[in-house]
Amino acid sequence: MIEDGLVDALQAPHRYIPRERILTNKELKCVWNAAGNETFGKIVKLLILTGQRRGEITQLTGAMIREDTITLPSPLTKNSRKHTFPLGSMAKEILNPPRPADAYFFPALGRTTPFKGWSTCKAKLDKRSGVSDWTLHDLRRTFASGLASIGVTIPVIERLLNHISGSFSGIVGVYQRYDFMPEMRDAIARWEAHVEEVTEG
Repeated sequence: MIEDGLVDALQAPHRYIPRERILTNKELKCVWNAAGNETFGKIVKLLILTGQRRGEITQLTGAMIREDTITLPSPLTKNSRKHTFPLGSMAKEILNPPRPADAYFFPALGRTTPFKGWSTCKAKLDKRSGVSDWTLHDLRRTFASGLASIGVTIPVIERLLNHISGSFSGIVGVYQRYDFMPEMRDAIARWEAHVEEVTEG
């Protein structure tokens, strides 16, 4: 038997409320132009261009980059599934020059470990850009919503995000083995054109 006092002391679990924040085109322009070309700025730009998670981009090594694709190995992804997606021309430029297979593109300053200076660099970026109340993960939502706004279909967006729920859940995920690579290439090309237009306009 549980004593009444113990029950009263228990707190109800907090209800998870997903964020809805996406950056407007004007905000995207401000963030992009304020990001610069240092390590953190390059990470931010790749998050905008690819829609991947910050831990995935930060841990990119030379071995994951091919001529026109990035392949995230299963231990690196949230759902533990290898993820290959197209590399657009703007993203290629950011990832130039190439790195040795085992070298990080974005190491911590003076170290051989991945970048970690999130809070300080993000605060500085907020100040430079004039954009506040956003997180780096909001760029993933901005990417997905932006693709939808330019006519990219939901299954292609989910492939780019490496989602296994939604369009690819249940029996579809078992039998649907098409990789959607041509459609993803088209989507990335269109998205980069959109980002270029927004940030330079």
